[in-house]
Amino acid sequence: MLNINEKYYTSFFKNVMIKLGYYDWNIRFCTDSYCWIKNKRIDININYNGDIKQIILHEIAHINTAKYCNQKHNYDFWKRLIYLNYKFLKKDLDNNQKRHMEYSTNGCYSLIYKDS
Repeated sequence: MLNINEKYYTSFFKNVMIKLGYYDWNIRFCTDSYCWIKNKRIDININYNGDIKQIILHEIAHINTAKYCNQKHNYDFWKRLIYLNYKFLKKDLDNNQKRHMEYSTNGCYSLIYKDS
């Protein structure tokens, strides 16, 4: 059973996903935040030390920016997240997101090859 905050954030999540045209995705509240592209699930840490809506948008931003490389915080990702924040929240990234952006990649792609 979802508590009142989880219901509020689930509603926000569903509205964003519909407006973006992403279907069959679910949100789960747990102890970490992550985008599970293969399972079509977004995990959100309800105790995130910042704007919960921004961490939801952060994970949604991974959907189309991390398909073809394992570097999930590249330039395209941050560009997409900033766009989503302005579109749905009408504001800039919170300090947690800005700090994350500052200490993550500048957009270098990383490839990992399997040994044969």
